[in-house]
Amino acid sequence: MASISSAVDGLVSGLDTSSIISSLIAVDGSAQTRMKSSVSSAQLKVTAYQSVNTKVAALQTAAEALQKAATWTPVKATSSSDAVTVTAGSTAKAASLDVTVAETAAARTVVTDPFTVTPNGDLRATLGFPVDVVRSDGTYVTIKPNAGSLDDILGAINDAANSGIKAVAIRVGTDQYRLQITSTKTGEGAGDFRILDHGGRADSTGNLTVENWNPVTKLGGINDRSGTTATATARDAKVYLGPGTSVPVTSSTNTFSELLPGVTVTVGKVSATPATVSVAPDSSAVAASVQALVDAANAALKDIALQSRSGSVGTDGKITGGGLLRGDSTLRALRSQVLEAVTSAVGNPSTSAATFGLQSTREGELTFDKAKFLDAYAKDPASIQGFVASKSLPALPNPGNANPAPVRPEGLAERLARVAKGASDSVSGTISSAIAGQSSSISDLNKRISDWDTRLAAKKVQYQKYYGALEVSLGKLKSQSTWLSGQLAGLG
Repeated sequence: MASISSAVDGLVSGLDTSSIISSLIAVDGSAQTRMKSSVSSAQLKVTAYQSVNTKVAALQTAAEALQKAATWTPVKATSSSDAVTVTAGSTAKAASLDVTVAETAAARTVVTDPFTVTPNGDLRATLGFPVDVVRSDGTYVTIKPNAGSLDDILGAINDAANSGIKAVAIRVGTDQYRLQITSTKTGEGAGDFRILDHGGRADSTGNLTVENWNPVTKLGGINDRSGTTATATARDAKVYLGPGTSVPVTSSTNTFSELLPGVTVTVGKVSATPATVSVAPDSSAVAASVQALVDAANAALKDIALQSRSGSVGTDGKITGGGLLRGDSTLRALRSQVLEAVTSAVGNPSTSAATFGLQSTREGELTFDKAKFLDAYAKDPASIQGFVASKSLPALPNPGNANPAPVRPEGLAERLARVAKGASDSVSGTISSAIAGQSSSISDLNKRISDWDTRLAAKKVQYQKYYGALEVSLGKLKSQSTWLSGQLAGLG
């Protein structure tokens, strides 16, 4: 092969054989070039289809959300006082309750006597380590630092597994500190602890340590080790229900989750004034769900219009400004189906979506009048719910002589969900099928392009052999010509 390539230099003929071969390969490869262009075009179409498919799938999600009964029964929780905040979950029902905050939950905190930190000093003996941290459930953890620096002491406390406490060092003077140790939980039970000498015994005065401690009856009588002072006691949050103090309720945290079903009440500060906690239906949340459906539909319609726009024809016959899916019948049909789902009758022939604020524009988009919807919903919530999403309502009763059971007319959400699913379903959706078709074409074209690479490589070798042989032949002819010229010159 090396001898061939060296001959293909045009040294004898003077021809630029490399350029000639490249030009021939370019001509032979024009079919491959067209296929590569087709692949690029198909890939752009796939991207365009995927863009539309994503938005249509979002439309399906929004439509299916409206078909859930919970979407039509949202509630909003409010409090009349900044001492109490309230949130309502999906199971909350309309209710009202007066709550007076008597106590907020607290964790126990202790501080040590001041101590001096010196370079290379060992604080373990100064602070009395090791110690036992005794918890309200009768268990304890021993804190035994491996070294005596302030960081070592803090690390031993804060890293101790299941100790239930955390410590910080508070600077109170030059090289002077106190340790502040606080329970990680609040409440009279979980938030309580004692710090005792490690492995001690009860003395004659009855001071108890770990070995004979009874958490049920003795915790309140146990004092922390010498040099440690309690600055805050563990405390449950306490509220009174109703107008007086006859119904107390406590919680180890500032959160009460069982005062009302599905409602979480959190107290922030003590207040003698009762806070009225109210849970009421929230029609604005329903309107927001309908608005989300309209927004999703408009996003899909806009992308369909963008990808399938026809563009304009110039004087040279070329189309400019057209979409990647210009004139696509699948997208045209989908656009019509989305608009028809909104503009056609919903519920019965005399009622349309326009009666509750939803209609289409000349530009092929949807508009939603929230105020009109809320007004119609307030007057007849069941009918509006049925018009929008009949599936969200309970099944109709089935009289004994009715077989099959009666069903409600298809609502707007059901219609849009059906249209969206028909387009974006991963198995049978029209857009999904179009994507699959383009992807199949890309795969086939790439295989053919790969085959052409092999064919063109073989053609290049053939051309190189041909022009190499041509140079050799021309070289021989030139030698013969030179010899003949010499012979003729000798005869003269």
